[in-house]
Amino acid sequence: MTDAAPLLYVNGSFVPEGEARLSALDRGFTLADGVFETMVAQRDRVFRLREHMARMRQSASILGLHLPPARTLTEAVIETLRRNAYPWGVVRATVSRGPDPGRGLDIPRGLAPTVLVRVTPWAGPSADLPPGRALALSTVRRNETSPLSQAKSLAYSDGVVARQEARRRGADDALLLNTRGFVACATSSNLFVALDGVLITPPVEDGALAGIARRTVMEEALRLGMVLRERSLTVEEVALAEEAFLTNVVTGPAPVVSLDGRGIGLGGPGPLTERLIRVYWERVRRQLGRA
Repeated sequence: MTDAAPLLYVNGSFVPEGEARLSALDRGFTLADGVFETMVAQRDRVFRLREHMARMRQSASILGLHLPPARTLTEAVIETLRRNAYPWGVVRATVSRGPDPGRGLDIPRGLAPTVLVRVTPWAGPSADLPPGRALALSTVRRNETSPLSQAKSLAYSDGVVARQEARRRGADDALLLNTRGFVACATSSNLFVALDGVLITPPVEDGALAGIARRTVMEEALRLGMVLRERSLTVEEVALAEEAFLTNVVTGPAPVVSLDGRGIGLGGPGPLTERLIRVYWERVRRQLGRA
């Protein structure tokens, strides 16, 4: 890695971050009309890249957005990593519908998508347990009836508002319910709780995004012989849980220690959470360590 400015991939070219330019007419800017994926990498190796690209394609299909070929996107991600040469990095690949010379919601023919890949340095998997997270119950509701609840789209305003609300109340993140009053997720993470020794996470039908870290934790829990259930959760159940944690590809599993100021479990990471944190990062290191 050098002291040169970070390079972005923008529509087939690599440009210094400070020189990147996008059209003021881009629908990603004017309408949040696009999708993205955030990934972690060691040098040019991305954890679960294939799954991330598959989810991006699924998200794009919900929006009716035509992505570039999978090989083009994959090569853009890997080459951006190589050119920046960080030992560990966080990659964000963003695709919008592109510049639109008109106005309104209708989609003109012939729009060309805008593709941007950015890499930022990352400390990599930590050997230490992450700090506990305090959650605040948000007034923002996750609309599980919308197809966008299953798309990782650019429309993240609900999460921005909910996170600000939580921070004003002294919490680290917000817990969002869906329109039926069941727990959906945090602003950018999935939720797991342990109740009577059973690991439970809200189903995607309740508005939970099908996270890549979520999937990885579920696979590792089953491999370890844990009892796992996807089912609707109430706020009361979260408050009474023996353990709780959030999952996100950058933070990995992170323990939840309180909800609205009330401690969860023993007020710290429990044994199940600690075990899953360690096996999760062991898997990341093992898969990214391959040549």
